[in-house]
Amino acid sequence: MRNHTSRREKTMFGVFLFLFLSPDAYAQADSLLSSHRVLPRTPALKLDIPYLDYPYQLDARKTTGNFFNAYANPSMQQSLALTTDLYASAHFGLQRAVEPIGNKAVRTLTRVAAVLATDVILSYAPGGDGWLHEEYHRSLLTRHHTPSRNDMNTFPIGAETVSVSRVTDENLVRFKAQSPADFIRLPVAGIEGQYLLVERLQRHNFFYKQNQPHEIQYWLSVLNSILYVKTSSDPKQVDPLTDELNAHEPDVRTRDFTGLDFMAWAYDLFRPTESYADRGTHPLGNGINRYRKTTDLTAAELQYLRKQGNLQWLNVLSPMMVGIRRINLSPSLSGNIALQHWLTSFGNDIALKLFFRKESLIKDLNAVLTVHTYHNFSHYFPAVEAEVVDYALGSTNRRWLVSPRVLLGLQPSDQQFTTAKSEFVGLLGGRLDLRLHKNLFPYVDFALKSDGWVGGNEFLVSNFSCRVGLSCRFFD
Repeated sequence: MRNHTSRREKTMFGVFLFLFLSPDAYAQADSLLSSHRVLPRTPALKLDIPYLDYPYQLDARKTTGNFFNAYANPSMQQSLALTTDLYASAHFGLQRAVEPIGNKAVRTLTRVAAVLATDVILSYAPGGDGWLHEEYHRSLLTRHHTPSRNDMNTFPIGAETVSVSRVTDENLVRFKAQSPADFIRLPVAGIEGQYLLVERLQRHNFFYKQNQPHEIQYWLSVLNSILYVKTSSDPKQVDPLTDELNAHEPDVRTRDFTGLDFMAWAYDLFRPTESYADRGTHPLGNGINRYRKTTDLTAAELQYLRKQGNLQWLNVLSPMMVGIRRINLSPSLSGNIALQHWLTSFGNDIALKLFFRKESLIKDLNAVLTVHTYHNFSHYFPAVEAEVVDYALGSTNRRWLVSPRVLLGLQPSDQQFTTAKSEFVGLLGGRLDLRLHKNLFPYVDFALKSDGWVGGNEFLVSNFSCRVGLSCRFFD
């Protein structure tokens, strides 16, 4: 369930930030090396279209009935690419539209108003961050052959809550019995998608020097997620809203699959083996009582949820959140940094990300180094991750671009919340783009992973995934 928490306060905060952090105010100088290049190496706009995601689409086909209907249930990477493309295109177009305005103050105010209005409207529209939130829930339901509907597709402008509906009680009972770890991850997958969207847009600005006005979207997504987690432990907000939802949903088909996401996550995190049917009967007398209230948690469990809500504030700790898109470390080297707090199937991941871009006359090197600190209830498990982005092979014509990725570390054994035992987690992945035309780059993207949680990957079990798509890159 998507909860549009404190939308007015977040919107006003976004306006305040953007007025003082407009691109005119913090435009950063490019490297001196850029002036010596013959051809542009960074796209002003990059759009990825992943046509095929194997083996996820086999699950989607089984869930929907045929291959073409399966595209109504996109994978995590497919929905993330679509939403990223939507915001990147919208912000690119708005940025270009206001450029002819000569007066700097008028140009800035016009840009602020246009981007703010666009991002608020998109948050209630198909393809926006709210839609992405629900699709990340649905991708896990689809993995376990559970049909559902994303109610964001109805354009619920102004709605306080939006559901993933048309989920049967029988499928939820089966889902939890078959895969408790996936079921625990299910309610927190929504904000996983929103945080990945923020990071993807930040990467575009950093690696491709696009300087697009994404900051309002960062704050709308991040603040919505933080406040949603924090308010989920507040009895004065959770319990009356849950009672209201129950009272106005007599039809099982219209009910959300879980209610308030983080109440459900905390409840099942502490009760992985409890049968879903044991939740009791719905207050109206039909179906299972899906939605959890604060009274369903012990004091210690509620305190754990409050702690996770406070840790969510780590997600604002990045210069990129306040418009510092690159930090120039030398004439040819730039960097940036971000802290992240993810809710997972076993607890959380507190990650430190370091971004680097090294420019030269021949080719550039883009890299990301991530230090993961995975935590379950009382134990810590480390991991490191490294990634290179769009490294040009061969000559300077950039015909082939390669993006290798590796992750090595430990996570709780069997994704368990209370275990002290660890197990290896690893991922080896890569992407290869081929330039067939000045703007068209077909690509193949693969990932081979062990058992374990990886953000943006639907599979907690060991898995080989492969995506095929088209990257459209437009250069100035």
